[in-house]
Amino acid sequence: MAPDFDEAPRVTLRDMTADDVRAVRRIESLAYDDAWPARTFEEELANAFAHYRVAVEHYPPASGTIAALRRKLAGPHERILGFMGCWYMVDQIHLVTLAVDPAEQGRGVGRRLLLDLFDLARTSELNQAVLEVRVSNTRARRLYEEFGFRLKGTLHQYYKDNNEDAHVMITGDLSDPEAIERLARLRREHHRRFGTRFLDAPVGQTEVGA
Repeated sequence: MAPDFDEAPRVTLRDMTADDVRAVRRIESLAYDDAWPARTFEEELANAFAHYRVAVEHYPPASGTIAALRRKLAGPHERILGFMGCWYMVDQIHLVTLAVDPAEQGRGVGRRLLLDLFDLARTSELNQAVLEVRVSNTRARRLYEEFGFRLKGTLHQYYKDNNEDAHVMITGDLSDPEAIERLARLRREHHRRFGTRFLDAPVGQTEVGA
């Protein structure tokens, strides 16, 4: 049960740090059978061409003696709900991984992380996004299609845990008016459904808060 603080919890996105690896690794293990070891995340954080972001639920500090006692009993006042990692290529942004804690799915976290991916592409002046997804993961493929990704090809036996094929999906030109309008619509829909809980933070922000 969530702590009964004076204010409702909020979710913000920030850059992943080494302190987040343990929580991120837990989510990765719950989401994927071929989860990365902690060392891989540590190496990725040191990769100048990689960028990793976490969605953090933050419970604002409450005032008063009773509230302070409740906060102490509740434990940490922030927790990671999901994460996303990408690589900056010559002319594309490559979504490497995206996962949401299974217990937190349906709250708009994955969609907000995808919107963040496109924000990173825009600020880096990259006009295409690309990813790989398991052919069996129809739920993820439908979500990616909503964001403008289309099937480009197939990589055979791409996933080493079971030799499953991967679909390569790619967007069109992100500077195209149709793509801009699609993302604006998706952002409006996300705000309508989940916006009261999400704080829009500047891309690259490393602190929790608005």
